[in-house]
Amino acid sequence: MVSYYVEGPDWNQNVSLDSDAFDTEDVQIIEAGTRAIEQEMKKTENFNIGALLIVKKGKKVKGEKLVNAYICLNNAAQYELAEDLRKNFKEQTGQDLAIDAGISE
Repeated sequence: MVSYYVEGPDWNQNVSLDSDAFDTEDVQIIEAGTRAIEQEMKKTENFNIGALLIVKKGKKVKGEKLVNAYICLNNAAQYELAEDLRKNFKEQTGQDLAIDAGISE
């Protein structure tokens, strides 16, 4: 088992994953973001999401990853919300979240 700490714009979640169930650490990180979104959406009616999630192994661990929230929303079957985020971000920045690779240092 591996634990991840995931931060959204005004929320955070701890997520535990079976590391043996995933091929790479990058896939684990995207899954941690996905599960954190699912947990937060169950917890609150006023879910707030930005373009990026911060994911790291534990709250106090250095070395965080930035994860494309559009990918995690699609993984969580939140297709309409994902497309709204993509559209709004593209209008504001000119960048398309659907083209992003998903994770950056």
